[in-house]
Amino acid sequence: MVVRRFNYYRFFVFIVLLSAIIFGSYKLISNYKYKQTYEYKLGLVGYKEDEIATIKSKLSDSEIDKLLELKYDKNIVKFMDEKYFIYKNLSKYLDYKKENKLESYKNIVTIINTEANVDWFDNTKETDVSKGELMLVNRLYGLSKDYEPDDIIDVSSAYAYSGVKISESIMDNIVALIEAASEEGYTFVLSDGYRSYSDQEKIFERYKNAYGYSEADRVAARAGHSEYQTGLSFNIVPLYKSYDKPKESPEYKWLYDNAYKFGFIFRYPDGKSSITGFESSTWRLRYVGSEASNIIKSENICFEEYYAYFVDK
Repeated sequence: MVVRRFNYYRFFVFIVLLSAIIFGSYKLISNYKYKQTYEYKLGLVGYKEDEIATIKSKLSDSEIDKLLELKYDKNIVKFMDEKYFIYKNLSKYLDYKKENKLESYKNIVTIINTEANVDWFDNTKETDVSKGELMLVNRLYGLSKDYEPDDIIDVSSAYAYSGVKISESIMDNIVALIEAASEEGYTFVLSDGYRSYSDQEKIFERYKNAYGYSEADRVAARAGHSEYQTGLSFNIVPLYKSYDKPKESPEYKWLYDNAYKFGFIFRYPDGKSSITGFESSTWRLRYVGSEASNIIKSENICFEEYYAYFVDK
C-alpha cells in the first residue's frame, strides 16, 4: 500500500492564492461601494473635502443627487454656509450673484428668500391664509376683497381709542401686554386695528388723489396688502403722549424689551425696509405667537425672513 505524503508546498500555494482572491474581491467590493458614495461622486464634480463635508451636513440625499447634476461652482458651498440658506432657492442665489458680484452671500440669501427682488407692482401673489397667525401680508402677498376674520370685535375703551377693532383671538394677549406695562408705570392704548379691504381702498385712494400713485405707494398699502386686514396687526401708543424722537422714549424701550414675551413683534423694524417694503414704524405690532416672536427677537430678523425660513421653507 502506497502512503501519500501531505504536500505542504501545494497547500501553501493554495492558501496564498485563496487569500489573494479573497483580498482582491474585498478590494473590488470596497472600491465599488466607495464609488457609490457621495464623497466620491462629489469629488469627481470637483468639490474638496471640506466642501463635501458642508454639503453632506446641509443637504438631504435627494438634494445632493440634484446637486450632482450641476457643474462645480465655488459659490454653491459659500451660500450653504449662510444660516438661512434654503436649497430650493439655490439657482436663484447663483443667478443673482452673477448679476450682483459685489453683493454679500448673506444679503443675497435674505433678498432671494424674502423675494425682495421681485417687482410687486406686477407680480402680486395670494396670501396663504391657512397659515393663520403666521400668514404673510405685505407689498407682494395680498388678501382678497372678501377676506375678513370671523372674530373681529370692538376693543374696550379701557384698552383703545374709540372705534378700534381687532381679532378676538389676540385680545387676551393685548390685555396682558398693556397690563404688564401698566405695572411698570406705562399706559398704552391701541390707536389703529382691523381695517376691511374697502376701508384700506378708501385710504389709499385719498393718498393717491392728494399726492399721486408714487407717493401713495410709499406711505400706504394698497387694498388687500395691508396687515390691518388680518386683524392681527395694530398700532399701540402711549396714552396722551407724543415724542419728537419716539424710539428714545421709555415707552418704546419697554415695548422693545417686552412685546415678544406676549407673542408680538415689531412688524416694520429698523433696517428692514428693503425687505418689508415699508419704512420702519415705532408703534406697529403684529401677533405671531410666542414661538415665532421669540425667534424673531433673538435672531434680529423681520417677519418676512422668519416666514421664508420657518414657515414656507
